Amino acid sequence: MSHRMKHWALCLLLSLPAVLAGCASTGRDEIANAREPSASAAQDWDLAGWRVIGCCCPAPCPCRINKKPMYCHGCDHTDIVHVERGTLGGTKMDGVTWVVVGRVFGKDPSKNWTYVYVDEKADEAQVKALGDWLGGVVAATGAKAPHLAGTFAGMREVPMTVTASAKKREYGCTIPGILELETRAIVAPGHAEPVMSTGILDSFGDRFVHSDTLVHKYDDRTIGYSWDLTGRQSNQAEFVLTPALAEKGHFGWGCWSAHEDLGDSEPYGEELRAHGGS
Repeated sequence: MSHRMKHWALCLLLSLPAVLAGCASTGRDEIANAREPSASAAQDWDLAGWRVIGCCCPAPCPCRINKKPMYCHGCDHTDIVHVERGTLGGTKMDGVTWVVVGRVFGKDPSKNWTYVYVDEKADEAQVKALGDWLGGVVAATGAKAPHLAGTFAGMREVPMTVTASAKKREYGCTIPGILELETRAIVAPGHAEPVMSTGILDSFGDRFVHSDTLVHKYDDRTIGYSWDLTGRQSNQAEFVLTPALAEKGHFGWGCWSAHEDLGDSEPYGEELRAHGGS
């Protein structure tokens, strides 16, 4: 691993849960040690782009409305983040892409894990800026970290290709020999615009477009994880991230509390079905 990757790996290990923080409300979430963004987050950053998330659950995504995922093992997911334009601490980030895969929100948090891929086209300054941002934009989530990110399983630079249609209805990402993910926005019969949910929990905003998962195949023999989630839930969104939005709590998972460790006694989806639910 290169020096720059070691630097980012350290920042990511300390801060990946922090990227998922940012609860503006008070009450139950405070029990789980959710915090406001730290003073170090007040730096020069402004990002605009798009992100796509596919997971193992059927649609719609339950985690987004603070419910447990379908399966007790948790949410197997792939998150693609592509920056179209913006800066981090004065470093231009146009065109930078990273992909997060892992398992989160599981009944047994000790089995949650996260792995990160970064596009090898990112230069050293961009990778350093990204690592610094991940390390300082918001404070750690305390007791929620094992649920939101789990064990940091590693990261590496890889070649990758991302695509977005002109109307931002279709997105795709390919990491040769590892990942293929393609989605298309769902447009309900009789409507011209895609189906959208608002007021949801997300690291990149409070709304997204529901999408069909045309293909979602992942197989990384280096770390020993694989799945085929074609046809399962996915969603896509354009985003604009600024410190002002972070302070207002317009994005993040700091309010998430759907686990018995945090006082939520509701069952997982498959447990409902096992007890006679349809």
